[in-house]
Amino acid sequence: MAIPDTWQGLADAGYVFDREGYCSGKDCRAKIEFWITPNNRTMPMTVVEVKKDSSAFSPVIGYKRIPHWSDCPNAEDFRRKR
Repeated sequence: MAIPDTWQGLADAGYVFDREGYCSGKDCRAKIEFWITPNNRTMPMTVVEVKKDSSAFSPVIGYKRIPHWSDCPNAEDFRRKR
C-alpha cells in the first residue's frame, strides 16, 4: 500500500500527527514531521513545497510529505540491523 503524501490523506489512512522536529543524522538535521502509522510505529516525514510550475518564483500551491528515509543522507544509520 502506498503511503499518502498529504496531511489529509495521511489522516484518512489512519496516521496520526505526533510532532515536528529535526533529523538527528549528523549530516542532515532537516526539519521533519513525525507521524504514528496505523501499525503504531513512528514515521519521520519530510515536508516538500508543491509549486505551480518549476520556476523559482512560482507560488506554493500546497505541500506533500515523503518518508524522510527516502531523502536523508544518513538513512543507513537508522536502519535496523537484521
